[in-house]
Amino acid sequence: MKTLTVGLITAMLLYACGGNDSKSQEEASKDSTSAMSESMDHISNAAVNFATNVANANLKEIELGKLAQKNANYSRLKDFAQKMITAHTQSNEELQKACFSAGVTLPNGLSEQDHKDVDDMAKKKDKAFDRAYIKAMVKEHQATMEKLDVAAHDLKDTALQHYAQKTLPIVTAHLEEARNILEDVRKNYAPDQFDDVESYQ
Repeated sequence: MKTLTVGLITAMLLYACGGNDSKSQEEASKDSTSAMSESMDHISNAAVNFATNVANANLKEIELGKLAQKNANYSRLKDFAQKMITAHTQSNEELQKACFSAGVTLPNGLSEQDHKDVDDMAKKKDKAFDRAYIKAMVKEHQATMEKLDVAAHDLKDTALQHYAQKTLPIVTAHLEEARNILEDVRKNYAPDQFDDVESYQ
């Protein structure tokens, strides 16, 4: 009887400890997220915001590029999409190296809004997809170029500033190419429509 009682108590203790382990795992996850934020407290907001925004842009362009590889009708768009996948994959690898020096932790997946944008793009078909994709490329590269330009001149962190200076002319060239393709798409698909002009001027 005594042996049985000891066994029951031991089992109950083990069960209780198991429950605490489960709770500890959740707390550990929260603590890890908190620790990651705290680990970047000494880094300027400008550096963290710049690196995070550019990383998000790279990830989004890679995903949109993969989508265009499957859904685009115009061959020039497929070529451009593959170029964007390659370029922004390399860009993110270089950003990771710069962030390692700067002590900045980058996102490893799409933001909620970017995920929604990619999902919305996936719903478009044929010419509507082609027009939406290349307009998005102009918009995305314009926004990234502006962030890189500011960082190249004003960012205090040396590694991230060098990254911005190196990447700026590449993104500027991509923007110019995207504008040319957008004009080409407009002429081929809707020569009477000029609504796109504001998107790339």
